[in-house]
Amino acid sequence: MAAQPSVRRALALLVGSGAAIVGMVLLVICYTGIGVTTLTATKDDPDPCVEAYAAGTDSATVRYTVVPPKAICTWDVDGEPTEVVVAAASVPLFATGAVLAVGGVLVCGVLVVGPWLQRRRSPSPTA
Repeated sequence: MAAQPSVRRALALLVGSGAAIVGMVLLVICYTGIGVTTLTATKDDPDPCVEAYAAGTDSATVRYTVVPPKAICTWDVDGEPTEVVVAAASVPLFATGAVLAVGGVLVCGVLVVGPWLQRRRSPSPTA
């Protein structure tokens, strides 16, 4: 007969999965915000780099960084590359989301895999 899971373990799984979900939602907000801000930058912020990129000029490019989340427009001005940050996510919001997501996944992983490994390693009772 299998042992009943403890209330503490169930509560820890609930908190860990909740933290992971909240963290992932915060990360989605950060990255979606950068995408939307970049798309609307031609109307809201008439920066020459963004206007050149919107016009399809080969001298302007937009690249995205993952950590920290940013959209950077690079433009050649008199032969010198100039970078303009078009959009950037809030660093505290991104850090909080990353910590919650990674921490929640790790907590749930340890709580799920730990007992399974313990059962596999324990010697089976012989009849």
